[in-house]
Amino acid sequence: MKHLTITFALLLITSMAISQEKNIETKSVSIENLISFIVDHIESKTEDSELPTENITFLLQTPANDLLIEHKVILNQAFKLVSKRLTEEDYISIITYTGFNGIALNQTSPKDLKLILYTIENLKLSVKEFYKDGIELAYEYTNENFMEDSINTVIMIRNPKAIQGEHVTVQNAKAAKKNNVVLITAMALLPEIISVIKD
Repeated sequence: MKHLTITFALLLITSMAISQEKNIETKSVSIENLISFIVDHIESKTEDSELPTENITFLLQTPANDLLIEHKVILNQAFKLVSKRLTEEDYISIITYTGFNGIALNQTSPKDLKLILYTIENLKLSVKEFYKDGIELAYEYTNENFMEDSINTVIMIRNPKAIQGEHVTVQNAKAAKKNNVVLITAMALLPEIISVIKD
């Protein structure tokens, strides 16, 4: 437990340092509430809109293998909505964490819906290189691809079912469950903690 606490503290400090280096906003939502979240938090724009451009990194919590069919449906509908609300001048990226950590979709126009939906359908195959920590990767990636005069945001899409992986055996499930739940819960709360500290 002490090791988990230290790991989480280091993760929190690293993420805060990266996000404070440049003005990167963090938001968090469960996958089940993603569509209503997009309606409430991503403004609908036209090509001649005077609103600042958006540079959004979607940080998606994944199981070890593939997403559930119902989660793919939610993500497909959510990204179709994002595509309608944003313009060619905006950018989105998709990074995964928990089950596998990596960049599934590099910065692309939200209007490239075919590529976005292909990425969702083939999420793990879309990751060319796997990393140790997807959350840290998301902030480093957003920092490296930071766009001046734009709203740079990391949107963490929490997926509680991602920790219920098929590879957890009956023998180690009970021992791992408590520590995993604590760590994943702490990671899921990271944006809220950062927000409180920054305010």
